[in-house]
Amino acid sequence: MTQRGGGRGTRPWTNKVISEDVPPGRRAFAAALQRLARHLRTQSAAGNKAAHRPPTQKEAAERLKISESSLSRYLCGRYVPDFSIVKALHKQASTDAGGPGLVGITRGELTEMHERAEAERRCRRCASLSKMADLASVEADSLRRQLEEAESNRAGLQERLAALTRATPRPVPLQRRDRPRMSRDMAAARQVAQQAHDLRTRSDDGEGLALFLLRQATVEVLSPAEAALTLASLRELDQHQLADNLIHVYGRDQPDQDVLNIALTLHELGLPDDAGAILRAALK
Repeated sequence: MTQRGGGRGTRPWTNKVISEDVPPGRRAFAAALQRLARHLRTQSAAGNKAAHRPPTQKEAAERLKISESSLSRYLCGRYVPDFSIVKALHKQASTDAGGPGLVGITRGELTEMHERAEAERRCRRCASLSKMADLASVEADSLRRQLEEAESNRAGLQERLAALTRATPRPVPLQRRDRPRMSRDMAAARQVAQQAHDLRTRSDDGEGLALFLLRQATVEVLSPAEAALTLASLRELDQHQLADNLIHVYGRDQPDQDVLNIALTLHELGLPDDAGAILRAALK
């Protein structure tokens, strides 16, 4: 069986195939990130014979404090990372290689490549949005109607959330919730996640509409526990970018108590990485 980190003497995760439909600026940037990643070495105690071996993709992602799936998407050009991640990769590669002059690319060159890649992403998105403006308007109206209907069908939710925030420092653990309530929470979460999935996969421009739906639903309609279940459902649907964006928005915009509640629920759902990520987002 082929391992994700590669066999001995090889590092296939740093030699990813970049799709032909990736624009040239993003393609060049992804290739530069792959070259940087090839300079990474493991960090272990002195005298350990395994020291200085190439890391697995999982080990590299842990050093950069990002998910393994996000690192993979950055290296194959599917997404452009935040420049803070690029700086961290360059710094660690330079350290492992013995100096910044040994990695083949300067911080300034990376900055220029990152700017070109971001510009391509924005231009492509703007061009698509201009073609789909009418559809976006219709979809937005439809989403608003769906949210209004959801709010009317969930009368009293805001009062329940307010009571939870005032009186309960922790949400009821999953294993102690009554089965009918748990079923309702899961059904609502799966419905929202599926709607977001359908919007996202419809076209490249569906991502903005899907994120609009998720933000409105999880911030204004769903409880922290239901929001956690929605995030878990997105992971099950392989909508990892939407899940990552939801983590950032929720952690940034929600009260500290709600963030703590959703983090606890995510941990109970077996998603400790997401729990930690949403706490970090709240601290930024």
